[in-house]
Order: sequence, then C-alpha cells, then structure tokens
Amino acid sequence: MIKSIFLFPLVLFISFFSFSQNGWNWPEDSNLKNKALEQQAYYKVLMAQNKYDEAMGSLNWLYQNNPNLNPSIYIEGVECLEKIIRKETDEVRKNQLKDSILWIFDRRLALFDNDANTINYKVSKAFQFFYKDVSRYPELLQFFEQAYEMNGPDILTRNLNTYMFLAKNYHQANPTEMPADKVLDIHSQVSEIIEIKKKNSKNKSELDKLDKEQSKTDTWLSSISNILNCDFIKEKLVPKFRADPTNLKNAKKIFRYALEAKCTDNVYWLDASEVMFKSQPSYRLAFLLGNRYNKDNQLVKGLQYHKKAEKLATSDDEKYDAVIGQILATIKLGNKPSARKLAYQALDLKKGSKEVYNIIGNLYFTSYDECRGNESVVQDRAIFLAAYSMYALAENTAQMTASKAQFPSIEEIFNEGMKERQSITVGCWINELVILKRR
Repeated sequence: MIKSIFLFPLVLFISFFSFSQNGWNWPEDSNLKNKALEQQAYYKVLMAQNKYDEAMGSLNWLYQNNPNLNPSIYIEGVECLEKIIRKETDEVRKNQLKDSILWIFDRRLALFDNDANTINYKVSKAFQFFYKDVSRYPELLQFFEQAYEMNGPDILTRNLNTYMFLAKNYHQANPTEMPADKVLDIHSQVSEIIEIKKKNSKNKSELDKLDKEQSKTDTWLSSISNILNCDFIKEKLVPKFRADPTNLKNAKKIFRYALEAKCTDNVYWLDASEVMFKSQPSYRLAFLLGNRYNKDNQLVKGLQYHKKAEKLATSDDEKYDAVIGQILATIKLGNKPSARKLAYQALDLKKGSKEVYNIIGNLYFTSYDECRGNESVVQDRAIFLAAYSMYALAENTAQMTASKAQFPSIEEIFNEGMKERQSITVGCWINELVILKRR
C-alpha cells in the first residue's frame, strides 16, 4: 500500500516533466530518457519528503548519465548537500560534502553557463566552508580572483569584506605567499568597487550596507600590525609612484594609506593627491589640498584649491567651508579687504556665523597700526569700535573686553570737540560707520 501511494505521485511527476520541459537536454535514447525522467521525478519527491541523502542518489545518476540535462539539477544538488551538512556530525564527511558542493559548481560552470553570477555564489560558499582552514587559502584566493575578474563592480556584496578578511588571515599565516603589498592591492580593489557601487546606488539601505562593508574592510587592514605605516608607504609604494607619476592606481593607494597611517605631512601624499585631482576632481580632495597648502604656507596654492573646492561643492555647508579656507589664505597673504569680502560671502551661506563675525573682528582689531593716521586719537581708535561690534555678534566676550579697553577716553572725545553717541566713519580700508563710545 505504501509503495503504491509513493508510485502514484511519481508517475504524475514523470508525466508532467515529459510534457512540460521542452528544450531540456533529454537523452535521445528512449530507454535512457525514461530513466532520466524517472530519476528527476524521484529526487523531486524525495526532496519534498526531506530525504536529501536518497535524493542525492538520483541526482548523482543524472550527473553521470545525463549531466547536461539542466542547470537546475546542480542548483538543487547544492541545496540537498547543504541540508545534509547541517545534520552531519562527522567533520571528515562534512568536508567531503563541502568539496562535493564545489564540484557541483564546477560542473555547472563547465556544462552550462560559465558566467559571473555562478562564480559569485561559488566563492561565497567556498569562503563560508573553508575560511578557517589555512591549507585552503591558496584555493580560496584563486576563487576570489576569478570572481572579481569576471564580476568587477557586480561582485556580490557578501564577497566584499570577506576577500579582505581572507587577505588578512593569509598574510598573518604566510606573509611570503601573501605579502603586504598584495594585501594592500586587495584592499584597494575592494574599496574601489564599494565606491563604484555607492555611486550607482540610490537605495539608502544598500548604501548603509556598503558603508558597513567598507568599515569592515578597513578594520581588517588596520588589525594587521606593522603593515600600514609611513615607512612601508615610503619604501614599498612611493618608488612605484615615482617611477610612473601619472599612474592613478598607485596615486590612489598612497593617498588612501597615507591618510590611514597619518602620513599626510609627507610630500608624496601631496604629489599623489595632485595626480588624483587632475584625473578625478572632487570637493573633498580640493578641500584637503587647500588645507594642506594653507598649513604649509603655500598660500597661493591653498587659495586656488579652496576656490576649486567651492566650485565643486554640492551644498551650502561645503561652499561655506571652502570660503573659510579662502579667507584664511587671503588673510595670511595680507589682503584684508578681500578677506572681509569673502567673509560676507560666507555669511550669505551661513547666516549669523559666529566664526565669520569673529574673523571680521580680528581683521579690524589687528589693523590699528596700519590704519592710524596719528592726527586724531578718536578717529584712530574708532577702529576698535568696529571690532567690538563684530565681536559682539560673535559673542566673543573676551575680545569685546579687549576692544572696549582701546576705545577713546571721554577726555579725548571732548578735547576733539566730539560727543559720545555721535556717528563717525572709520577710515582706511574698513570705511564703516560706527557709534562713538568711550572706554
């Protein structure tokens, strides 16, 4: 009775598949075709009953006798073996089954679609199975290299930070086979693909996931002691960059790793950044270069890059920061009128900025010696009245006090025939109307 109950759905399966699967690669021999139909229907029923070991018997028959039947027999073979592995307690057999899964992937690739997507899933499974087994690292590396070569930016997200994790573990286990520069190559490759994926995605969830992948990728690199430091960059990366200074790939490495290792004071970071900017101009890079040149007192270059940053900015906040960079360079260049003009431009971008009002106050406060005419004490000291009003807007009480201490005295106001609270114009480049007050 049990046998007849089982055979009835099996007959239905065979009947269904024989009429519905046109285009499949069934054997031409009628006896072999009937056997293949039976084995396919049989493993389907067994899978439905969770009898995965028995189902593999029929699948193995198909692999041997009708291997090019359809990719689905390989997809479902992987599914069966994974279910068996979960219940298996013998580690030796577990590893044999895992190797069988990789064999199934290889057969599918050889017979059907030697495509990037299949490689994607193969490397994901291989890593999941063998990432703790040092003896399998050369093989895993080969799988990852093949997957990245075939997929490029279409590599699965799950295969991003795992590649870097393998590189880290491989280097720590055998630095001869996985040298430091190879580790950095892999880190750069993964990071560049994450950057491309982020540019091509507008989905916030996906962007958050990619940020996490980059964070993990960076963490694996940082966790390797003595690999990312200024000496390594100077000895291993800089010579390659100097030999071919237009090579964008080498420039990107030096830029990224010098930032990570805090080596941006070195001239090679500037040189690499210049190469990157020429090829791929961006706000962030222009802003970093502007700050660095300002710091080095290469003020003309600092000013130029902050102007470029302003043009490349995509928000008022970015434009504001770029203008502040221009102000700081302009002040050091000694052009206070232009610095004030830029300051008011910054105020248009960020209304009521205390930072900007403080800058203008400093411009006024430090202009006493260059602006005084030595003919009128009141007129000369009116510059501190202008500074005071700016410091008040900045809420800088210390400088308000310092400015007020330099106001003209009531006697000086009286002696020059003036009155407190009257309006006077501050001369020199400032040329602002202020209310006369005594100290």
